[in-house]
Amino acid sequence: MADRQSSMEEKLAALRAQYAEKIDERVDELVAIVDRITHASGDEQRAIIADMKNATHKLAGSGATFGFPDVTTLARDMEHKCIAILEDEAVSVPAGFGDQLLEECEAIRTAVKGGDKASKHIVDISDVTEAAKPSPNASDAQPESRVREPQPDLHDSSRMSLLIVMDYNDEQKKQAQVELEHFGFDVRIVDHPSKMMDDLRQTGGVDVIVTGVYFDGGESAAFDALANLRAHPDFQNIPVVVYTEIDNMKARLGAVRANVKAYILKPVDMADLVNVLDRVTERHEEDPFRVLIVDDDEGLAQHTQVVLQSDGMETRIVTNPMKIYTVLDDFSPELVLLDLYMPDCSGHEIAAIVRQREEYAGIPIVFLSGEADKDKQLSAMELGGDDFLTKPIRASHLVTSVRIRAARFRKLRSYMVRDSMTGLFNHTTTKQFLETEISRAERSGGKLALASLDIDHFKGVNDTYGHAVGDRVIKALARLLRQRLRGADIIGRMGGEEFAAILPDSGLEQAAMVFEQIRKAFSEIVFHTNGTSFSVTISCGIAAFPHCDTANALSDAADKALYAAKHGGRNQVVKAD
Repeated sequence: MADRQSSMEEKLAALRAQYAEKIDERVDELVAIVDRITHASGDEQRAIIADMKNATHKLAGSGATFGFPDVTTLARDMEHKCIAILEDEAVSVPAGFGDQLLEECEAIRTAVKGGDKASKHIVDISDVTEAAKPSPNASDAQPESRVREPQPDLHDSSRMSLLIVMDYNDEQKKQAQVELEHFGFDVRIVDHPSKMMDDLRQTGGVDVIVTGVYFDGGESAAFDALANLRAHPDFQNIPVVVYTEIDNMKARLGAVRANVKAYILKPVDMADLVNVLDRVTERHEEDPFRVLIVDDDEGLAQHTQVVLQSDGMETRIVTNPMKIYTVLDDFSPELVLLDLYMPDCSGHEIAAIVRQREEYAGIPIVFLSGEADKDKQLSAMELGGDDFLTKPIRASHLVTSVRIRAARFRKLRSYMVRDSMTGLFNHTTTKQFLETEISRAERSGGKLALASLDIDHFKGVNDTYGHAVGDRVIKALARLLRQRLRGADIIGRMGGEEFAAILPDSGLEQAAMVFEQIRKAFSEIVFHTNGTSFSVTISCGIAAFPHCDTANALSDAADKALYAAKHGGRNQVVKAD
């Protein structure tokens, strides 16, 4: 934590030094504007005063942010003098107006050059949240930065190790091990609780333990072994799942006292067990929030970036608001921090433009500006803003405000874009991702593959075993796809038993090889219900960009390949011509 804090302080100190070095240049610009005011008259003079208002407004917003509160006070006074003249056409420029401005310009120069101390109550470096994480790469200039970074291979390398204490016969043990390995678990099996500790000592532990409770020594044997496990400092925090035929209070109480995470009854369907294992081993590591900073003052934007990155957020800076659409499409931010006064177009105009695109209609837009007039703040928010933060702002206040808004947006968006049964992306969202990924591949000259999948004879599953069992089959396939594909890949449920997967940076042959492995693994999973068991297969069609160069062409080609797989006997992967 101390290192992270020190890193942020060093970055902010460097920005403050750069600001101080450039103050002469900024004051000289103000002096030049004053000279123009002095030598002009009438409407021309008022137009130049408007330029002075804009320049002093920016300086007022930056001074205290970089630790020079006197700069903010002086610049704000100059800004208000200009506003008083501009807002009433009957007010003429007073005598000596230029001299007053020049005096304040030199006072600004002196305040910085005199080493004006950083105002702790404004900069408040140590006030950044205690949950600060290591700063991501501060360079956000790469246009091809992705929301989902591609991983080295097409298989998820983070397999979870699992120890099963099983009293089944050898054939049942083998079947359980095969099925769980299809779902991405590295499985070890021992046949009695007494061997559990020996296995853990030899191998150094596992991610989760699944154990029966009824063996030759009675149900107490398993609970005695779990008590020993909890007493061992290296293994006491391993989550434990109990599976058993015993359904009585004594056994359930023993499980609670042994800190068992889940208690499930035999017969155990492996797909159901996988859902339980996912739940008890769920990791709550969230992806960092993505924040787009739009500010024509690069120094201020970098200051905001350092503060947000110190909290673990990913950021991108846009200093030319006319390029915002390109960055929105590439970066997919979860919040936009927007300056109000910028050249070419204002912040509230940019907010209105962003809202014109349906996919960005709900993204939070927070104005971060030195504008203190409440009426002007509300006016800006009426055109598309969700909040207004006034510069200068405490680091902790900025981080908290951004985090609250971004978290709420992420939560609401998850309800809108994901299928409620499987947690995969829904049909509409998957189609939107396909358009985005094709555009990205066109710009980068990269590859892209699309897979269309369908569960074979799924209607027969529903008719024979019931819709509840059919839902289990769908969820099992969804889980298998999440396990076998990369974090960079986009998986969607297109409706019913139909799925699609978008594989960026993957060619036709590579994708076909991966889905052949998925097809084989799914066909070997056994589902159990009412004393019977069955297996299900899938068919898959693969198409690739750039051979198919539009979303419609790619979708049509993958669907036709899937159709060919279905009519060619099912349970196969077919590549588009």
